[in-house]
Amino acid sequence: MPEAETAPTPAKRGRGRPKKAASTASLAEGPAAEAPAAGQAAEATPPKAGKRGRPKKAAKEEAPAAESPAKEQQADGDGATEAPEPKRAKRAAAPKRDKNSPLPRSLTPRELEPPTGSRVLRLLSVNVAGLRAVLNGDKAKLLRALVDQETPDVLCINEHKLKEEDVAAAEEQLKELLPKEYATAHWACSTAKKGYSGVAMLLRHAPDGQAGAIREPAAAAVAQGMGPEHEEDPIISQEGRVLTLELPELVVVATYVPNSGADLQRLEYRVDREAKQCWDRALTGYVRGLQEAKSKPVVLLGDMNCCQGVRDIWNMHDRPDFPEGLAQKPLEEQYTGLTSLKKFAGLTPEERGSFPRMLEEAGLVDTFRRLHPEASGVFSYFSTRIVQNRPMNKGLRLDYVLASSSLCAHLRPRTAGEAPPAEKNPGEEAPPAPRVLDSFILDEQELIADHAAVGCHVLLPPP
Repeated sequence: MPEAETAPTPAKRGRGRPKKAASTASLAEGPAAEAPAAGQAAEATPPKAGKRGRPKKAAKEEAPAAESPAKEQQADGDGATEAPEPKRAKRAAAPKRDKNSPLPRSLTPRELEPPTGSRVLRLLSVNVAGLRAVLNGDKAKLLRALVDQETPDVLCINEHKLKEEDVAAAEEQLKELLPKEYATAHWACSTAKKGYSGVAMLLRHAPDGQAGAIREPAAAAVAQGMGPEHEEDPIISQEGRVLTLELPELVVVATYVPNSGADLQRLEYRVDREAKQCWDRALTGYVRGLQEAKSKPVVLLGDMNCCQGVRDIWNMHDRPDFPEGLAQKPLEEQYTGLTSLKKFAGLTPEERGSFPRMLEEAGLVDTFRRLHPEASGVFSYFSTRIVQNRPMNKGLRLDYVLASSSLCAHLRPRTAGEAPPAEKNPGEEAPPAPRVLDSFILDEQELIADHAAVGCHVLLPPP
């Protein structure tokens, strides 16, 4: 995220005296207190004492009232009556979680065994919130450990915040830190504002004698921005937010989507498709144009600065109808008891409504949700303004790997404890390559900054 942080729910009012205002820390406080769940017994209240110290007589229990004849239904003209329909049992409310414990996280099993002899393109994206601070501090070893563990063929770095004149020095530091295979790097830097935004791509060369997923990384075509038609948009053309890598099999787009801002000053730019300039409209058209012009599928990954579903916002997990009932409500009704969230970047109804529209119009699929549609408590961003956000698992899912629908048609939901479902039924041919094999969020590992890395594996056709 954090060009602008989101904020907590407002303080409640007391009996005539206002309580202290809530802290400005991002989403650190929980949602408003809820009424006891249905079926939970309340404590019995003892009878009040009378004036002379003797307890008052308890009220007599009312006998059940007889059914009114007016409510009886005539079955026919002979005066016979139908038996009343039995009352439907009330649906028990979900048990309340212990708010002193971390928010539970669903298991999200990964596909770690690609088909024997296959070519797999490994994509990884991480927001580092300033690359110089990472390279010059203790977090450098976490970046190295992440690369050693995942061995990405394309490592996308979001929000590096480098000026163009700082790139050469940072690139040398990366070559010293990372394995020698990461010899090719591409950079997009903000020229509108120093120490701001920025996206980078590091490409992995195959070790000597091995066939790599990218055949000639040094010769791969990489472009900045979204093409000449968006040169007049200063956010797209001057803030270093998009890099596009064209491979023979597909196109990879790394992006750092602009935050709507603390006072939502960029919200209209983000979502208003009728405005002269609009990010969501431009990105939708750009991805769709790549698919048509290149006749190739697209993978779009990075910090999208938007929480699409109720499972992607930690505050929503304490609502009484979470998740299914809450998710089925119109967007505006999902904020009941959490109205303040409407005013925070990445959580507004406008952004959350525009995101699925972009997916539909661009023909993209949220790969993580396709594999784990019911996973909850899986987030990619944790505000550092409150130290307990991370250990209590109070986060947001702002980072995504989106892919063309043709790459995802075979994907089926995965279940923890079971082998990944087969991509095809017996007797069927294997789905064509390229196709997505896996999509994941590395939120359970130590973070380099305030974001977890997200990634995707794509099976490529044989060489």
